[in-house]
Amino acid sequence: MQEHNLWLITVDTPTGQQQGSLELHLSDDSWQGRLFNDSGELAIKNGKINAESLSWEVRLAQPIAMTIACHARVNGNTMEGVATVAAFGDINFTGTAVTEGHADL
Repeated sequence: MQEHNLWLITVDTPTGQQQGSLELHLSDDSWQGRLFNDSGELAIKNGKINAESLSWEVRLAQPIAMTIACHARVNGNTMEGVATVAAFGDINFTGTAVTEGHADL
């Protein structure tokens, strides 16, 4: 998997599309990172790498406490994935890798 450190993410929520960014720090079969959105910064938990796939969890405290399980497939500079939210089921998201010096957050 190519190492892209920053991704712009679009999530198709029940209330419309939301934007954010995902910062990755890859190692052999795991990764760490942070997710930034309108709610602020969220830490990534249990980040795993399997070939061209990533998985991770995000813990929300507001508006209600919940854990969101995410799975994504990376293909070059694009990412497609699903976030499983207990109250809403599966929510699709996409991502585009940010090349150096071109972040527009």
